[in-house]
Amino acid sequence: MRSDGKSKALSGIFAICTVLMVSGLFSLDMRLARFISEQVGTAFLLSEPISNMPDLILPLVCIITGTSWAALLYMRRKSVQGSLVGFFEYMGSALPLAFLLKSILKWIFGRTNTRFWLLHPHQLAFHWFQGGGNDASFPSGHMVIFTVLMLGIGRNFPKLRPLCMGALLILALALLITQYHFLSDIAAGVCVGMLADMLARRGLPMLHRMVAPRPRA
Repeated sequence: MRSDGKSKALSGIFAICTVLMVSGLFSLDMRLARFISEQVGTAFLLSEPISNMPDLILPLVCIITGTSWAALLYMRRKSVQGSLVGFFEYMGSALPLAFLLKSILKWIFGRTNTRFWLLHPHQLAFHWFQGGGNDASFPSGHMVIFTVLMLGIGRNFPKLRPLCMGALLILALALLITQYHFLSDIAAGVCVGMLADMLARRGLPMLHRMVAPRPRA
């Protein structure tokens, strides 16, 4: 029953994010971006601390992935059993998968980012199979990676689930307020993160069965 409840909750979140994504693409994105721009002001949006924030997604993924695999190899060498083994295996697999998915999708969609659009209002578009630079907004890579990270932590440490959910909401609001992403970019990032989570959780058991030694006849 608890597993069914979790599945229903995740399905509900996925459905809500899908609705937000579609709504954003068709009507909400530009309205919300203009509203936020008017409220916080261009001086804040174009200030040096906000404009020059470093993109730390790749280093973060590399550090967590490397640490997870090092911990996993150590625990297997010591024949350690328990949920932490699965946790580190998940993190070491799901995060690089999520990073690969978001990179491919950004290149495929090639969507103009919010900041560039605010300065050039007539250049919002999807540049198919040309993503990069100012045309790499959809989906939000931050939301993809942190959705996977928070799902993994929340699944293995249930007491931290409210904190994980809160962290994702704060990140989403921060990306909106600083105009790094449209609403649909953020919602799409959550959906892609949940897809990467599902692929990792279902793929790892299949991989185990494939590499498991077969009993001799």
